[in-house]
Amino acid sequence: MTAAARPYRRRAAPLKAKPAVSPVKGPAPLFAAEKTNPFKGVEWSIAYAAFLAYVFAITTYRIPVGTEAMGLALVALPLEKRGLRFPPVAFLACVLVAWSFLGWTTTDYPDVVFDTITEFAKVCAVIMVAVNVLTTRARLRAFLMMFLIGFMFYPARGAFLGWATGGNTIEGRAIWGGTYANPNDLAGLTILMLSIALGIFEVEKARWVRLITWSALILLPLIVILTQSRGAFIALIAILLIGGRKVLKNPKAMAMIAMMTVLVAIVAPKSTWSRFATVQDAMDTENIASNDEAGGSTLQRLEIWKVARTMIAENLLIGVGLGAYGSAHYIYAQRPNFNPTAMGKRDTHSTYLNLFAEIGLVGIGIFVALVFVTLRSGYRARKNLGSKGGPQAMQVFYLELGMYGFLVAGIWGSYGKLVPLYMHLALVTVGARLLAEDAEKARGGGPRRLQRGMFVRAPAPAPAPAPAPAPSGAPV
Repeated sequence: MTAAARPYRRRAAPLKAKPAVSPVKGPAPLFAAEKTNPFKGVEWSIAYAAFLAYVFAITTYRIPVGTEAMGLALVALPLEKRGLRFPPVAFLACVLVAWSFLGWTTTDYPDVVFDTITEFAKVCAVIMVAVNVLTTRARLRAFLMMFLIGFMFYPARGAFLGWATGGNTIEGRAIWGGTYANPNDLAGLTILMLSIALGIFEVEKARWVRLITWSALILLPLIVILTQSRGAFIALIAILLIGGRKVLKNPKAMAMIAMMTVLVAIVAPKSTWSRFATVQDAMDTENIASNDEAGGSTLQRLEIWKVARTMIAENLLIGVGLGAYGSAHYIYAQRPNFNPTAMGKRDTHSTYLNLFAEIGLVGIGIFVALVFVTLRSGYRARKNLGSKGGPQAMQVFYLELGMYGFLVAGIWGSYGKLVPLYMHLALVTVGARLLAEDAEKARGGGPRRLQRGMFVRAPAPAPAPAPAPAPSGAPV
């Protein structure tokens, strides 16, 4: 039979071998949101549990075990499975404390400075413990959730109820206890917690977690407004301007901002808006005396800043000593070239003038380097991932955003010695490191090791040698 006469036959499709075992579902996407309980799957250790106890103690003031918990965390730190890390944020914090001790040797107020430095040295311990126990994403998730719950149930709830009942305020300004007894400090620390809540809202999808986070995103901005801190109010505006590009692309975020704006407009009293209205008047330094509401506090603050600038000029390199500003201000303000409104043991009401006056040019330079290096690490970790970062990268962005807002509020508030500031910098460092490790996993990189405070990829194993050729004449 010729080829043309052959009947057409459909070629049978090749049989596909069925797998002997059904394929196992792989792990969740690397950069996906978390739908599980944030406290599930946490690898517990003594140092990690002690660190949680420390943070809960200094946040809620309900269990006075902060010092003991931090001491236990430091003692148990070598028991962690991973090797100890010493990233730049920890190194620069230790340098800052060491420089402060150098100022103690030259200050006119050694007792005050020594006590302050002893207390301030906790920032090194907090940073070292934080970066060495928050080593996995599960641990970070549990810590942030516990931190938010503690803040919401104690400082946030207490400040709001105290303001609502009128039983615990300063001239109508919301406060709480401990560190939060100062309305400006309460506002600044609430801004940091707001950034943590935004990050949790981005990452966590469990229903009960979303409920708590929604409550936080409504209540925390309201507390900032109720403190009537003009610096914090400007910081909120700065946060919206810096993060506006990302917010405008998110309809949910826009709806949330609109909801918070309406709530604040309804709840905030008239006195709050009257105080915020003086922000523009307070900047009018030529007519400041004629501005009644702005004139009282702002004229005094400007005079205090004038004293601080004089103190800086006369103690440029080392400063007057950490924690000695109030004592030094009492002496300086008695000079006849200063207005009597600045007399007394005053605070600078400015993080940067306070640090500059107390630890000098070198000290403020170390502080700026500490903040800059930390924020740059978060930015670079996010940019290296590009659009693949997902919710985890947005969480780091919100942590950075909170730091930017806190730094803006620090122009009018003295935050340089607050431990939560340095703990937040440690959280940015941890978030950046976990993003870098996720990126390595996504690229198929091997394990990473620590070298001089920076994470580098471990060398790839050498390829297996090729098999030797078979001898001539050997059967194949």
